[in-house]
Amino acid sequence: MTNSGTHVVMSKHESYSMSNPKYDYFDVVVPWAVRISNNGEFVHGYGPSVWAQGSQNVSHGCVNLSPSNAKTYFDSALVGDPVEISGSNKQLDAADGDYYDWAVPWDQ
Repeated sequence: MTNSGTHVVMSKHESYSMSNPKYDYFDVVVPWAVRISNNGEFVHGYGPSVWAQGSQNVSHGCVNLSPSNAKTYFDSALVGDPVEISGSNKQLDAADGDYYDWAVPWDQ
């Protein structure tokens, strides 16, 4: 599940190879990948999960979109853009890496 909070677009890749041994998948190439954290969270296309998108959590930390919606987002996203994620029971925090700035209140 993607951490709730304000992430930041870090990089963009027309295709990206994903691996997560914890969930037993290796070298899954996804289209239109936009990195939003140092801990492996992306917004990306993934056709095989379209049936569940918007109704079931089938992701392991990413925001899965249909390939066409991912391309639309990819084309509009700029490095440094904030990305608001909500609905998770885990909040983005300092353990998530260098791009944590938006999660720190202004008074801190």
